[in-house]
Amino acid sequence: MPKTPSHQKIKTYIREVYARLATSGTANVSHAPIASGEDLAHALGYDTSELSISKKAWDLFAGCGNPLQEIKLEPHWTVIDLGCGVGIDSQVAALSLQPPGRVIGIDITVAMLRQAKEHASTHPGCHWMGGDAEQLPLRPAYVDLVIANGSFNLMPHKGQALAEICRILRPGGYLALADLIVVGEMEPITEGFEDAWSWCVAGALSAGEYDVLLKSKGFSWWELKEKGNYGPLAAAHLLAQKRRRE
Repeated sequence: MPKTPSHQKIKTYIREVYARLATSGTANVSHAPIASGEDLAHALGYDTSELSISKKAWDLFAGCGNPLQEIKLEPHWTVIDLGCGVGIDSQVAALSLQPPGRVIGIDITVAMLRQAKEHASTHPGCHWMGGDAEQLPLRPAYVDLVIANGSFNLMPHKGQALAEICRILRPGGYLALADLIVVGEMEPITEGFEDAWSWCVAGALSAGEYDVLLKSKGFSWWELKEKGNYGPLAAAHLLAQKRRRE
């Protein structure tokens, strides 16, 4: 069986894949007959009429769900959009905020951040930052909410990523993510490891694995909702709350 690539190789490949997507102009590079871009956003329940986002930005949208459906934002919150891509969820979150509330979109791929700044940065409450989820450039207890849409499965060291998310959340703060989860028997991945990671398959966890990780990394409450089944995988929303006291 081929050797599973190292965490660093996975990160490098994911960065390269999403840099190519950013320059290709579409998240649906295979031109498969599936919803993508703004059509996908509509299918996931986004109200696109409220968003001043260019077609080019919508074409790069590749979310797995709509995590902001799971939580009501307070106007003063600081929100992190982790793995923000072109910044669609950053813009959605910003609509619910007022100064000093703000959204910081963080991504490991410079080309995606460039697209976010150029095509989706119309809201003054949106800011952009390069960064790795496993080493976030933010002080402890700084944010009220972390969102991640189709990006958590791209993180090879999920324990470290969750520890960092918990570190930057204030006590009682929230994590809202949308991604694929494992709900059935997965065939072993014997080739194409990098592609499987890039499309959120190899990095998918089961509900039981989420339970173990969240409990061990400082979260006191969480709820996982399946939103659509795809054989051994399902799209899901997760809402979790950090412990109020250490």
